[in-house]
Amino acid sequence: MIEIWTDTAPGERRAALVENGKIVEIHLQRDLRPILGQQATGRLDRKTPAGGYIIDGSGRELLIRKSVGSSEGAYLSYEITREEIAEPGRLKPAEAKQVESLVAQADPDQLWNRRLAMLAAEAEPEPKILDDLFDVALAGHSVAGNAIVHFQRTKAGLVFDIDGTGDPFALNSAAASEIARLLRLFQIGGMVMIDFVAMESKAKRQEVAEQFDAASAADRRSFERSAINGFGLMQVVRSRPRPSVLDQIFGTSIRALSDETKALWLYRDVARSKGFGIRTVTASTAVATLMLSAEWQTVRAQCERLAGAAVTVIADEKCSGYGHVHVAQS
Repeated sequence: MIEIWTDTAPGERRAALVENGKIVEIHLQRDLRPILGQQATGRLDRKTPAGGYIIDGSGRELLIRKSVGSSEGAYLSYEITREEIAEPGRLKPAEAKQVESLVAQADPDQLWNRRLAMLAAEAEPEPKILDDLFDVALAGHSVAGNAIVHFQRTKAGLVFDIDGTGDPFALNSAAASEIARLLRLFQIGGMVMIDFVAMESKAKRQEVAEQFDAASAADRRSFERSAINGFGLMQVVRSRPRPSVLDQIFGTSIRALSDETKALWLYRDVARSKGFGIRTVTASTAVATLMLSAEWQTVRAQCERLAGAAVTVIADEKCSGYGHVHVAQS
């Protein structure tokens, strides 16, 4: 049985693909960022020998990899071919291709519905609260049998390390299946390095690699991998049209929630809050500044409409967690 669970809030949409009651994929869309398939018009800021950079309507820089015939300063129609991807310490700009003319514009709702339809054509989306989806991502590790699978983002890609006691082949076998599950669950793309427990037997290493392949069979994302070498290392390269769940919730930090994530989750809390009084959001200065920015005005308006009350944002560097929402009792 295949289901799609959805959880939509101002600025951020979540979905889980569920097979036989088990969540196998997590999908996020953040509406304030360029979305795969989105078309718009932007200004050609500068040309390069192999393409150029466009500035979109919100001031973001987009990369075009093919040569552009127009002169710098001209306005071009484009379509997003790869979304922005945040990595530790840097943000890779979205990539786009030039189009001759814009077709009927698809808004974030349409792009999201199109994405859900591609997950499972026969499944109807069912609204659910999906706050627990990110527990493993926040912990940075998972347990499979006697194997503990640790993972961490780096600029070069996602790195997995396997710990545990007992037979190395048994540990690696459990870890191979678990890593394949995590790659699909969090929609990981790009470079992946896996540090298995070292095994002398080449046949055993090949068997573990084949177990990884078998566990990855249901994953629609294409990938290539190396063999497991004598030190236990295996390299996997996966297609990367969108940022992973880890990229989106952590941004340019390694494991701390990004300011964008904190701001979106606070606005999510506002939208869910009950009562009739003013909603007061307390957050760090950086998060509060983001929430009050002009670019986020639409998100604030959506929150106020859903909550049925005005929203006030207060900056406080001493606030705990990612912030909190208070509902006035009047």
